[in-house]
Amino acid sequence: MARMKKVSMKDVRPEKVAALEKRIREIYAEYRHLLPSDYRWEDESSRWNELVYCIFAELTGHNYRDARRLANYIADLNLLNVDDLAKIPIMDDGMVNPDNSRIRTITDILRSNGISEDDVKRSLSAICKVAQSISDNYDGKIQKFLRKYGEEIVNEFDSHVSFSEVSKGTQSRIIVKWIQNTLCMPLAFSNVYTARFCEKEDINYNELAAAADNIGLNGAVLDDLLEVYIVDIEGKQR
Repeated sequence: MARMKKVSMKDVRPEKVAALEKRIREIYAEYRHLLPSDYRWEDESSRWNELVYCIFAELTGHNYRDARRLANYIADLNLLNVDDLAKIPIMDDGMVNPDNSRIRTITDILRSNGISEDDVKRSLSAICKVAQSISDNYDGKIQKFLRKYGEEIVNEFDSHVSFSEVSKGTQSRIIVKWIQNTLCMPLAFSNVYTARFCEKEDINYNELAAAADNIGLNGAVLDDLLEVYIVDIEGKQR
């Protein structure tokens, strides 16, 4: 049975990752319609927007509905990119630089929606500090943070449960799929069809993960997408 190749990050080949991004986009365009119409967190950038909403909801005094409306509106204006926010300096007083053009634009939006000056400063400083942490520790990819701890959940479960009926690899895939489906986590790829895709494309686990991260596609969705793709092309070859 095909299994994913786990290698160190130094064995990730940039040219393979770049080619994979293009290939995944092609497969997505052709096969996405065969998957369920609505996935929770299909686009990983929506997880970051959700964190921004949570900050607004707690720090602006707005009700949750209005806080979400504000977060969605600012995201639609392409003002919440993690990498861009992470580059904005934090001043000696712990507040974000108010003269940054992106901060000025968001500030104007928040003020026009009745948010006080102090709440604007607190909210934007909190958002930029979180963005910097994600950038420094997880390459600006919040799904890397979630994947790291999702894998710890799987390992913890695996250490306490043993299915005598199946192999350890099969047990791990079962647990990963459960975590993917119940927690909507962009977890390690579990599908045997995904492993076959990796063999076909001569790539390893970390290269596939890097491509998914760069595209911003939830790994659980990519698992399902590659299953549909492999089943289709293997069926045509028979």
